[in-house]
Amino acid sequence: MSYCVHHPQSELPSQCCARCESWFCPSCYVLLDDYLLCADCKVEHIRDAYCGVVHGSLDLASISQRFIAVFVDGLIFGIPYVIWITFLFADPLEGDPTTVAGLFGFFIILYMTVGRVVYEGWMLQSRGQTLGKMAAGIKVVTVQGHDLRPGQAWGRATARFILDGCVSLVNYLPAVFTKDKTALHDLMAGTRVVRKGSE
Repeated sequence: MSYCVHHPQSELPSQCCARCESWFCPSCYVLLDDYLLCADCKVEHIRDAYCGVVHGSLDLASISQRFIAVFVDGLIFGIPYVIWITFLFADPLEGDPTTVAGLFGFFIILYMTVGRVVYEGWMLQSRGQTLGKMAAGIKVVTVQGHDLRPGQAWGRATARFILDGCVSLVNYLPAVFTKDKTALHDLMAGTRVVRKGSE
């Protein structure tokens, strides 16, 4: 739990300022143009609006770039799986077929669940990009365009895995129609996907 920078003893739930990303209790922030802002950032936000500056505007990745990233990651992640399947059928493991099937099933579950989340979570935490996103020239950032926090990176990876498994098409559908091109897992994690170098 994060505490208000002005009132650390306050028991009221704190919120993160959309500009400075510091934490403040309800007594220290306001909601302005759908942004939670502290007192100092509120003044800057109003000044920017008066000058015509659009705060938080990002050079968002296109749908095609995101598709390329997902496709490349799918290929990269699927290669070890295909190799293992080929090896298994070319040179079957000795022993009880039931045991072989059990080992195969365990490998599939472990690889396609834990392995996938670890791959994406670790890559996003370390550089904001998976190998597929590197190939597509895009990066995952916060709503403000900053690097992801560790919890945000792992939360996004977990949310994407769950949503892809349950409602894959629905997960990406909002990215086609929303202004910020956000998939459901982006909305849940508070992230945006931008062109690399624009963040």
